[in-house]
Amino acid sequence: MFRKYVIKRSFRFRRFCHKAYAAFCSLHREVTIGRIAGYMTDLEMLKHGKSVAVCAALLFAGTGFSEADEGVPIDSTLTLARQLRLQEVLVVSQKADVHSEAYRLITQVSHDEIEALPVRSVADILQYLPGVDVRTRGASGTQADLSMRGGTFDQVLVMLNGVALNDAQTGHYTLNLPLSTELIERVEVLQGTSAGLFGAFSGAVNIVSKSTDRDVVLKMTAGMNGLVHPEAAASMTVNETQVNLSVDYSRADGFYAPSPAEKEAVALRNSDYQTANIYTQVRRKGLDVQLGAQWKDAGLGMGYGFGSQDQFDATRTAFTSGRYTHRWGAWRLEAQAAYRVNYDRYEWHRGHNEYSNRHWNHTATAGVSTHYASRIGTTSVGIGVRNEYIRSTNLGTHNRLHLNYFAEQTFHYAGLSASIGVNGTYNTQFGYHMGGGANIGYTFLRGHHISVNANRSLRIPTFTDLYYDAGNQLGNASLKPEEAWLLSAGCKGEWAIEEGARGRLSYAADGYYRWGRNIIDWVYVPEDVKRPYHAENQQKVNAAGLELSVAYRLNKWLRCLSVDYAYTHLDLDLRQSGSRYLDYLSHKLTLHLEHGIYRGFGASWTVRFQKREGQFNDAEGNVQNYAAVWLLDGSVFWQNKYLRISADCTNMTNTRFYDYGGVLQPGAWAQITIRAQL
Repeated sequence: MFRKYVIKRSFRFRRFCHKAYAAFCSLHREVTIGRIAGYMTDLEMLKHGKSVAVCAALLFAGTGFSEADEGVPIDSTLTLARQLRLQEVLVVSQKADVHSEAYRLITQVSHDEIEALPVRSVADILQYLPGVDVRTRGASGTQADLSMRGGTFDQVLVMLNGVALNDAQTGHYTLNLPLSTELIERVEVLQGTSAGLFGAFSGAVNIVSKSTDRDVVLKMTAGMNGLVHPEAAASMTVNETQVNLSVDYSRADGFYAPSPAEKEAVALRNSDYQTANIYTQVRRKGLDVQLGAQWKDAGLGMGYGFGSQDQFDATRTAFTSGRYTHRWGAWRLEAQAAYRVNYDRYEWHRGHNEYSNRHWNHTATAGVSTHYASRIGTTSVGIGVRNEYIRSTNLGTHNRLHLNYFAEQTFHYAGLSASIGVNGTYNTQFGYHMGGGANIGYTFLRGHHISVNANRSLRIPTFTDLYYDAGNQLGNASLKPEEAWLLSAGCKGEWAIEEGARGRLSYAADGYYRWGRNIIDWVYVPEDVKRPYHAENQQKVNAAGLELSVAYRLNKWLRCLSVDYAYTHLDLDLRQSGSRYLDYLSHKLTLHLEHGIYRGFGASWTVRFQKREGQFNDAEGNVQNYAAVWLLDGSVFWQNKYLRISADCTNMTNTRFYDYGGVLQPGAWAQITIRAQL
């Protein structure tokens, strides 16, 4: 009935470091890795209620048992109990910390891919990804608004190692992240929402830090417009304690207009910035502790309106978090707590306090969740509390409390994966609200998946939405929470072009439709001469779109050739016209090529096309339509084991374009980076 198996060769790994399978370090027990035939694993996984996909990384990570037509049979002392010893530990192959990749479109950018791009901040990285819209008010993500799939900048959840860092005052400060790009292992982008991710109205971003045994990096970047950016980062492991540390400082003078328009040139000379970051992280067994701080001063030009060309913003951000995971048997317990404080000083005219706002924003969170792995899948329940407090010269003093809870059940059977969950929130200001959804995915070939998702999401208004009263804007304390239903379907996969070949072709496609109600927007009300822009709930804002990605990776000469395209359309039924923040990207096309040249030399090139819908006021106050633009970024580098030298340039064609309002984006900006790895 069963075919004979032989031991061709076997290896026992006593330590897992500096390798892709380093996660086994955390098991704290003896692990022997073997390889057995697929139908044997199917049989055993069915017996124990687990899918082959769950244990794929374990079963194919090394060489051990292999099928043979002839040879010596397995030693009879290798009993079935010994063969199944690894079932004491649930090994999950998914890399994403956000949610299961089996039924969810998750875009991941690795550290090596980030290193090949001309980037200096997380905002710079995200602008290359499909379905992600980054609108900046300066260079290097000085102040950047992040949105997805036609949503607004307040609707995206941003996490650092799974800890939410969203700002309760406004989404303008959500990307105030203190870690250097040198410490980023990967960036995960989740399109849509799920039961266990409160706050991910239109999507989520999770930044995952390094977990290497020893890695010390010194980096120096210098370039046009007075750019200076030194960085130091270290990642090391000592006696099962893993430590990450990074310090960096960045400054630049204001960039200048490609044309001699005087009013616009004045604003661009006010686009200087200074940023300093410090970040540390300590991991030991199931404990993960983070601490970070950021200091930033930035000229915003006409960042918040055409009436002033010398606007200014200074922010001071600090956060700390602790996360603990404990496993026993089929149970897993996760608990975390975090505290974030953000100070902001905004000036309509730089150096003039009579038109300034000061805000002190404090956010404290805590939560606990339990997960039980059974024959049918994993059962998860969790509860969290979030306290938000603000003291502001403009918004006043306010305090509110959120209570979030969820329950989710996942199912795994052969190639089928599914989940169903519900979540709820109680807010002291907005009362009770419920959400949830269902997701299903099917692996029809090894490495190829299809999925369908339906989820309901909710967003509580920020303090700025409710209480802002300055300039030409007026908040609305009577706002209702935003609500939406999202339906999406997609597929993704990867395969080798030829059997045994190194070249791999990957693809992903996802289509979606989102029914949005009570979406918060700042609309134009001509009857109010003093504050013509009011925060209002729009009647209907539905979004439909399609995202496509294809990538081919061969070897060191053709490292990556990829094409990404995202299309978005908003169906609007507005109570008021003159939208200020629903200026979305209807088309975004990204072409990327990374290749080798000769003996350590290589290059990467990225071409982007984007078409933004909507209008803005220029420096003269005239209404203009956003124009479609083509942008070219490039990097040429040389590297060996210890040193990397690169010459980078963004917007190489010196194209004039606008991302947000009348803020002209930087023209051609060249820089040189020297990176030493010790």
